[in-house]
Amino acid sequence: MKNGRETVRHRVALAGRVLDAATGKPLGEADVVMLTMPAAFEQRLELAALRYGGRSEPNKIQLGNVRTGGAQGAAGNGKRGPVTKWDQMLERPDRTQSKPNGLFYFMDLPDGEYSLRVTMPSMGRRYGKVVAPAKVSRDAEGNTKWVFVRCALPPTLVRGKVTGPGKEAGVALARVRVKGSGERAFTDAEGQYMLAGIEPSKTPRTLLVSAQGYRDQAEKFTLPEPGAAKEVLVKLARENG
Repeated sequence: MKNGRETVRHRVALAGRVLDAATGKPLGEADVVMLTMPAAFEQRLELAALRYGGRSEPNKIQLGNVRTGGAQGAAGNGKRGPVTKWDQMLERPDRTQSKPNGLFYFMDLPDGEYSLRVTMPSMGRRYGKVVAPAKVSRDAEGNTKWVFVRCALPPTLVRGKVTGPGKEAGVALARVRVKGSGERAFTDAEGQYMLAGIEPSKTPRTLLVSAQGYRDQAEKFTLPEPGAAKEVLVKLARENG
């Protein structure tokens, strides 16, 4: 206490980083939400949410564990009450967003088991989701042990190799693109390519491949859900072969 005022020190209890699972690059604006938590933190959230109309979060309902506070809901049937101001908050004690460098953190958590759901809503369905467990505890002196969680979000992608006739060597600088949506890339020196961040669809899509001295080739592929990955190998024929 200094000058009659008590100094409150906040501590990071749980931190992490959100990365693209295919490229390893950090992802900003990822939504990080606590799915499960100790009862002590649950009670803290209930009290905090009362100022904003209570809690009626979809993630709680999906778990079959509805705590609606001031909202109305029905447990176990997938229904939810009216959306409250609390539901719409991007920054809360149990919810945050990753920074441009992919980092996120939660402060002053009680000891116990937690689980985090990480999604990328700003990118539509171009990424899958990740659920990561974490445990918060204290050392012998009562200080919170710092926990760090690495969250690698799987992008919806198609990858593979482009080769020429009669050989396994790859065709370098072949252009690969998805018909209709415009995602494109060029193969590397070994003929490898990757197109990440594609919108999933249960309807077959078409991969168009072209390279100098070769005939254009079209291959079908399907990415049925967010985070799905498909390997498509393409063999080109010589233009005058």
